[in-house]
Amino acid sequence: MKSFKLLCLSIALLTPATPQRAADLTAIPGPDDQGGMIMPMITLSGTTLNVAFAPTTVPQLQSLDQWSPGDTFPDTAAWNGLLDPIDGAGARFNSQYGFTFMSNPMMGMDAVPAGRSLGIRLVSRSSNLLETWNYGNAQNRFDEVLASPGDAVLWNGSMWHSVFTLPNSAAPGSYAATFEVFLANTTFTSGTGFVDYTPAALGAAADLAYSPVTVNYTWEVVPEPATAALLLLAGAGWVGRRTRRES
Repeated sequence: MKSFKLLCLSIALLTPATPQRAADLTAIPGPDDQGGMIMPMITLSGTTLNVAFAPTTVPQLQSLDQWSPGDTFPDTAAWNGLLDPIDGAGARFNSQYGFTFMSNPMMGMDAVPAGRSLGIRLVSRSSNLLETWNYGNAQNRFDEVLASPGDAVLWNGSMWHSVFTLPNSAAPGSYAATFEVFLANTTFTSGTGFVDYTPAALGAAADLAYSPVTVNYTWEVVPEPATAALLLLAGAGWVGRRTRRES
């Protein structure tokens, strides 16, 4: 009887609902919609970069269907093709992580020296499907950055919440990426927001007189209800077969 009830529940969960548009969102749901900001604080002391970063939660990469059920993005939004669950690919995303820089000479936290700028480099990632996007709502900007390990952007030190994405079909489990924050031997000028990824910026070299610092990000992908129902259904079948064998 229990197996039959589990079977009925699984079928109900697996039955697809007809997508319905509730609202066109004018912005991508941000950190406050996803559980709060998680910010590595970068500081400079002499010639050494430091980070204060002790996250207590692991962000989840979820689709818009999960963050804001029923909602969609306007057709004109630069991120529509990747993130929209109806017109686009319905990719999973999260933007809780946000690099930020603080300077306060009275507390031993130096400013970025003249003629230098901060840089962020992708060192490694657990999956090549994990992508990083520079998002600007007012400018309708959604540009992929740090596309491959070794790629870097210049950064002006303002709080930068990039959008991280995975395909909707990404396997459940943990995902991770490691970044290096360094001092580059050039000044920061950008028309692309808080980070610069123009050809000149991409070619900027690190100033080896300054020690870089690494930052590790981790995310989780949890099974969606339909996937969980399949697991439940499989478990119910296994219990039923075992019960019949033992009776």
